[in-house]
Amino acid sequence: MKSDIQLALDLADHVAAVARSYKLDSVQVEQKEDGSPVTVVDLRVEKELVDILSSERPKDAVISEEMGKKGESNRCWILDPIDGTEIYLQGDKSWGTHIALAIDGEIVLGIITRPALKRRWWAAKGLGAHSSDENSSISSGDVLKVSETSELSESRISVWSGIASPVVKKLETIAQIVPPTYDDYIDVAAGRIDGVVFPDPSVASPWDHAPAVCLVAEAEGCFQDLSGGARFDAGYGVFSNRHLQPTLIQTIQGERTR
Repeated sequence: MKSDIQLALDLADHVAAVARSYKLDSVQVEQKEDGSPVTVVDLRVEKELVDILSSERPKDAVISEEMGKKGESNRCWILDPIDGTEIYLQGDKSWGTHIALAIDGEIVLGIITRPALKRRWWAAKGLGAHSSDENSSISSGDVLKVSETSELSESRISVWSGIASPVVKKLETIAQIVPPTYDDYIDVAAGRIDGVVFPDPSVASPWDHAPAVCLVAEAEGCFQDLSGGARFDAGYGVFSNRHLQPTLIQTIQGERTR
């Protein structure tokens, strides 16, 4: 039997090829109840992921953005078939697939892909965080490590919130705020920025956060929800290089309770 991480990497490579097989100008688009778009690519990639997991790990549960939850188990795969559907439709190359595995509520592996660039970023508990080309082996690729910035005044922070948000206004006075992008999690893990903040409830879904929890942790950073716990399904939280985490959490908590 394949290891979980090898299975996840194979899944990522397989669905990347599936996603690239569609021509953007012919992709069918529908609107979900919340007004966000869903495409035939989202649904096809999700089906491929779920079908393979059903075959390779039939006893595991699965949570996916479009399908919801399937099965009950202490092992649960968390999937976002196409993260960034809107930018995918615009021709931006920052869309990708998110794959994570939680065991007893702890994220133990995570993968974020960029099929248009044929790149992936992955981590597994105890194995570190890495970036590599598609179809490369577990032992190849670059090791990721968060930054060593220890002063908030010297940090570069991305904030997923409205520009008028009290959190944004406060952080602007003590840190350099950089525009949020779909690469934020990757940039924290690689040390290109020092943190990414989601201060508002329901900004991010479990499948958005899940793989990044492991990716950043294995790059020697951390994730916390705004209560100081590690609930990746809370919709808000902070990813950082650990040095900045207490100050960021305190700053956000202070502004949110005013």
